[in-house]
Amino acid sequence: MSTTKASKWQFSHKVMLPVVLAITITVVAVAGFVVWSTARTDDHALTRETALVANALADQLKAMPTIQVDYAVWDEALTAVAEGDTAWLDENIGGAVYTAYGQQRSYVLNSKLRPVYAMRDGGKVPAKAFEPVRAVVMPLIDKLRSLDGIAATSAYNNSVNGTAPSATDVALLDGHPAMISVMPMLSYSGDMTEEAGNEPILVSGMLLEDDLATQLKNQYLFNGAHFALTADVTGGEAAYPLRNNAGDTIAWFKWQPDRPGARILQDTLPALLGAFVVAGIIIALLLRNLQRASTQLQTERAEAQHRALHDPLTGLGNRALFRDRLHQAVSAMQRGEPQLALLALDLDRFKQVNDTLGHEAGDELLRQVAGRIASMLRPTDTLVRLGGDEFAIIQTGISTHADAADLAQRVIDSLQAPFHLSGTSAQIGVSIGIVTAPDLAQTEPELASRADDALYRAKANGRNCFSLYAVPANEPARLEQEIRQAFSVRIRNADAA
Repeated sequence: MSTTKASKWQFSHKVMLPVVLAITITVVAVAGFVVWSTARTDDHALTRETALVANALADQLKAMPTIQVDYAVWDEALTAVAEGDTAWLDENIGGAVYTAYGQQRSYVLNSKLRPVYAMRDGGKVPAKAFEPVRAVVMPLIDKLRSLDGIAATSAYNNSVNGTAPSATDVALLDGHPAMISVMPMLSYSGDMTEEAGNEPILVSGMLLEDDLATQLKNQYLFNGAHFALTADVTGGEAAYPLRNNAGDTIAWFKWQPDRPGARILQDTLPALLGAFVVAGIIIALLLRNLQRASTQLQTERAEAQHRALHDPLTGLGNRALFRDRLHQAVSAMQRGEPQLALLALDLDRFKQVNDTLGHEAGDELLRQVAGRIASMLRPTDTLVRLGGDEFAIIQTGISTHADAADLAQRVIDSLQAPFHLSGTSAQIGVSIGIVTAPDLAQTEPELASRADDALYRAKANGRNCFSLYAVPANEPARLEQEIRQAFSVRIRNADAA
């Protein structure tokens, strides 16, 4: 992996990933908070509206006896009931409450609870029209004629209580949900008082239909208000149940609740998204600049490290890299047969090239020498320039001394070929000292020292040759035998060529 690619990967892994993760978490957290806050705001608004709906409907039901008392406590009404004057009842009760208050149902019952008058939707209908709703109304009448109801009536007649008794409920009238109010018909003057519990009855009904829904919508701003017999809602509607005195749901009031949170979010969403985009662009620019700075820093650090470990002239490793690689190789080897070799190289006749052709030619010669030797090595081998015309090779993964000897001979043969320098040619040689480990040396200092000893022997033997570290007299003779075999193999190969 190149330095640039490695730097970019490290930056992405160590900087970009945490930053992107932090930004993502922040955005998700902010978005989650906004959604939660919006939902909470809308829930609070719905709770308030639901309470308002409950109070509005309760007030509507409470208002019915207040309206009804103007028609039920009336001497003329008692006279009309007694005389069976349905025309008067139609004009002054049924038609009046329909026109003035929008009540669509009115029924008048005599003291025997027989219907004497009925009104539907503002028009008089036969009195027997009451019979289909009798079962719904009778529980309320029974309440009025109970002991408590009779006591309340007596209290009103005797001016003990200024409120006329009544009974209200929510029920189905002719299949329509309605608010019902039942009140005894009493004498306003007190001159026509009947026995308590034996008065005529006025039944009033207000259907829970569009007219009332429109009235509530206009009065309380309930958007889309309407009544329904089922709880099914669509399009985000809210529904409030209307229950009778027994606790059974008779109808549902539905409306489109106000959603201030969603409205605010909708109004601010474009600006919020724009802010996120701008913030994203700014963060991207900052990250790009940071990446460039990080890449440059990594590059400079890699270059500095390379300069610290490499020779600026040849590009080969220097003494620092040599010590590091030799330490790694020695640390990894095991006891036994040769596993690595250290080859110490010293160029022959290099000083003559410098003296006759100049330092520039000498530098070029060193670069060409480095190129020739490097081309013969494996990726696992290490070639370094120790200084001047001194080189060293760390050869790993060998199994016999012959492996090191073969490499040394190939280096010698390669460097014997002429070098072309600035329009002229030069010929040099190389002396090589070899030591192997762990059979001939076990430590790094031993390897370096014994490779130098072998190099001095090669120079003493006439230069342009290699020499294995001299085996002490007490070492097995097989080592020298291996060297002789390596030499003989090399000679035979050269003759054959």
